[in-house]
Amino acid sequence: MMVQEEVLAPALENLKTWIQDAIDSGEKVTASHIKEFVERAQITQKDLEAYADFDHPIEDGYGRKIIYDGGQFEIMAMSWNPSDYSSIHNHGYTQWGVVQVFGNTHHFIYQNKNNQLRFAKKEILTAGSIVKVVNAMIHQMGNPSTDRYMTLHIYGSCEKAGDITADAKNYELEHDRVNHTTGGAFFNLPETQIYDFEPCPEPTDEVFINYAKLMIDYYHRQEQTPEIIELKENLMKKLHERICLS
Repeated sequence: MMVQEEVLAPALENLKTWIQDAIDSGEKVTASHIKEFVERAQITQKDLEAYADFDHPIEDGYGRKIIYDGGQFEIMAMSWNPSDYSSIHNHGYTQWGVVQVFGNTHHFIYQNKNNQLRFAKKEILTAGSIVKVVNAMIHQMGNPSTDRYMTLHIYGSCEKAGDITADAKNYELEHDRVNHTTGGAFFNLPETQIYDFEPCPEPTDEVFINYAKLMIDYYHRQEQTPEIIELKENLMKKLHERICLS
């Protein structure tokens, strides 16, 4: 089902067709296949600009718009202002996917081992980089630069038609919990977009300190309401306790 009625840019139209053809062929589609399609399509940021959302609320953390929903796969565009970051998250029912960035992008990959959340990899993806997404991936993306840019995201499944990224998990380290949502990889989702919680794995000091730094900046850029001030105070208290006891 097309969500936007306007004609897609030729490179996006090609990408959509190649993915659909691969699914229809009955072959086993993998993230490696999708990465090859994206490389062949030679998509540029200009192809995504009709879906830009740089005026998104600060509370959202970044802009997110659907380009195409094919049932078994989705193509999305994200818009990143300086200091925009996603939550720590996975991708729900997604079996395979790819992200292409058009600016230098922070990329943190996490590992949950023995109920401890630790960094598996910390990297800067340079403009044009294409990375694979698999079902088990827990990661976080953000814009550490002074420039704004967009990213292209493809998520899919050969076993589910619709709501590919449903039942995604967001890791709320300051609240010691993981929420289940269909609302995207955003900080502080409203309760109406959360339908379950589970205990959060214990983050390492390195992971929690990095999380706290990003969250404090996120809170500080918002209107300083009593609720936001309380969230900042509670996070700082938790960070202080961790640093002093470690």
